[in-house]
Amino acid sequence: MHPSRLSFVAAVKGGWLAGPILLVVVLSPFVVRWSQQSLVVHHIAHGLLVVAGAFLGYQFSRVLRHPWPSLIAWLGLGAALIWHVLPLLTWAEATPMTHMFAHATLVLGGIALGWGVPAMSSAARAYLFIAANVVMWPLVILQIAGAFSYSAYGDQAAAAGLAELGAMSVSWLVLAFWSPIRRVFDRPPVATAAQALVVTAAIASWL
Repeated sequence: MHPSRLSFVAAVKGGWLAGPILLVVVLSPFVVRWSQQSLVVHHIAHGLLVVAGAFLGYQFSRVLRHPWPSLIAWLGLGAALIWHVLPLLTWAEATPMTHMFAHATLVLGGIALGWGVPAMSSAARAYLFIAANVVMWPLVILQIAGAFSYSAYGDQAAAAGLAELGAMSVSWLVLAFWSPIRRVFDRPPVATAAQALVVTAAIASWL
């Protein structure tokens, strides 16, 4: 088999394509247009940027070791959450350039989380998770209560806040069952099938 073919197959089996393909989906014209109309989709897309980065970071953690996993993970958490806090939230929506910068920061935050968290102790992971919830819960409650205004989205803030509550609940389940989930997706057939589904979504979103 040709070396390039071998490299591609190894990348698929190892899950290296999951992050980049998810980025292609989230940044596709279809998702961008939809997120401009729906604040719920807008927030979900931002979360998926972090997830895509985390997929990449997790792959890095398997081949590139470093002595500061907790520091990297905390920096990643800060990068992922900072755009939820006023006035940075307003600034990030001010121009296309600042919005792109916020997107890049979300991806980098996800990479840092995916790279650092696997090497952290269970207690260190728990502290990181608690800190994320301490920041997010008040912000989500304020959003549901209408404390944040999104001029481009009318009265969609409450629905977006409820969607974020749902996403947080899913994250708790993922963390609670992380070990069995990881074992499932570490299997080459499962990893390949999952990436095939994302590839299909990527192609459809760009058509």
